Amino acid sequence: MGGIPHRDLARRLWEARLRRTPISPLTEEWPEMTVDDAYAIQDHLIAFYRAAGDRPVGFKLGFTSAAMRRALGVEQPNYGVLMASMLRSSPARALESFIHPRVEPEIAVRVHRELYGSDLDEAQVKGAIEVVAPALEIVDSRYEHFRFTFLDNTADNSSAAGVVLGEWREASDIDLERLSVVLSDGSHEWRGSSADVMGSPVKAVAWLSGELARRGRSLPAGSVILTGGMTAPLPLRPGSRVVGNFGNLGTLVIHG
Repeated sequence: MGGIPHRDLARRLWEARLRRTPISPLTEEWPEMTVDDAYAIQDHLIAFYRAAGDRPVGFKLGFTSAAMRRALGVEQPNYGVLMASMLRSSPARALESFIHPRVEPEIAVRVHRELYGSDLDEAQVKGAIEVVAPALEIVDSRYEHFRFTFLDNTADNSSAAGVVLGEWREASDIDLERLSVVLSDGSHEWRGSSADVMGSPVKAVAWLSGELARRGRSLPAGSVILTGGMTAPLPLRPGSRVVGNFGNLGTLVIHG
């Protein structure tokens, strides 16, 4: 992992968030950065959250759909850590503490037992998913002009900033592969499907379990997982009102 100063770079990201002042992508200064370096920086960033009294409640997945990868010019998924302070209820206001927030509609799940390993089949993962909820994730890159590489984004906790969660529903009542959303800002609509997220949220959770296992970690029981954006991210502007209509799962609102 070379001489890259993981903790110092995490502090830059932490302070950029607190001051609402974006920084240059880390890879511009450290082009030799690897995936392991990026996740090491993320780990230190989460340590700053913890030191401030926050706690992890789950994970968010990034770039799990082709639409998201095209929109942001990356080629593979990543994950970040959801913190308790990021959870919000609908209707939410989302400009008071961010730099340049954007909204992504997602399917959230919660697992009732620990998952570990990269060889879990879909039945094992589906059996661990207890409840399902609609979600509007607020992503907010700490980099200038929302410009970054995959590695920069991973180091920055996959742009995790907030999430508006809807009502939890029993997973046994939901067909996870056939959920849909209409995201609207009042003048335009974007449509997405849970099938656009790695084929299904179940496959997304299986991917997360495998990635954590490669780092010697498990997916803890009780974790909330945002399984990835179902549409490209929508910029949230002052005075805007973004609505996510998830059909039978409900409707969520974020105000700019």
